[in-house]
Amino acid sequence: MSDTLTCTTVTLTQPYTTGANVKAIQNALESLGFNIGTIDGIFGPVTAAAVEAFKQGNGITPVDPVVELAIYYKLGVRCVSSPQLTGQLDYNNPLLQPIESAWVNGKKYWAYGPNIPLPLDPSKTKVAQEYVIVYSVSQEHDWAEFVPLQLNIYDSIPGDPQYSPIWHLNWVVVPQSYVANRLRSAHDVLSSHYPLIASGNYVN
Repeated sequence: MSDTLTCTTVTLTQPYTTGANVKAIQNALESLGFNIGTIDGIFGPVTAAAVEAFKQGNGITPVDPVVELAIYYKLGVRCVSSPQLTGQLDYNNPLLQPIESAWVNGKKYWAYGPNIPLPLDPSKTKVAQEYVIVYSVSQEHDWAEFVPLQLNIYDSIPGDPQYSPIWHLNWVVVPQSYVANRLRSAHDVLSSHYPLIASGNYVN
C-alpha cells in the first residue's frame, strides 16, 4: 500500500463512501479472513459488517463501522495521518527544538523534549505525574511494549497546582484490544481500572 494514502475516517454513509481508502480496508479485512464481498472500493453494508466483526473479534469497543487512525493501524493498513485524526496544533518553534505532544485533560499540548532521566529523592522534590500507555513492561521497568500512535498523558500544565517540570513516569498496562488514544487524561487513566505501575523513573 502506498504511503501517500491518507488515513481519513471512513464509515457507513449515504451515499456510500468510495475510493482507495475503502479498497485498502477491504483488502486488509479479506486478508484477515473477513467476508467483505467484492473488493470494489465501496463502503457498503457488507464492508461495514466486516469492520464490526473485526472489532468484535478483537475486543475493540465500541463495535461500530467506523475506521479511524488507530483502526487503520490495527488492520495493518499503511497510511499518512491527517490533522482531522491527530488533532494537529499550530505552534511556533523558531529554534527547531525537539517537540513532543501529549494529552492533558483531553486536550493535546506541545512540550519540549527529549526527556532526560534524573536521579532524585521524590520525598524532597515536587514531581508531576506522566502516564505511559503500554501493552507490557518488564519487572525491571527497563523495557516496555508501547502502544503505537498513543500519546503520553500528563496530569498538569504550567499554572496548575500539581505541576512540576519533573515528571514521574507511570506505566498503564492495557490489553491488545485497546485502541490508541482512547485514554486522554489522568482521570481517564485512574478510572479505567487498567493496571497502573509506578516506575522509579523521573525525567525532565
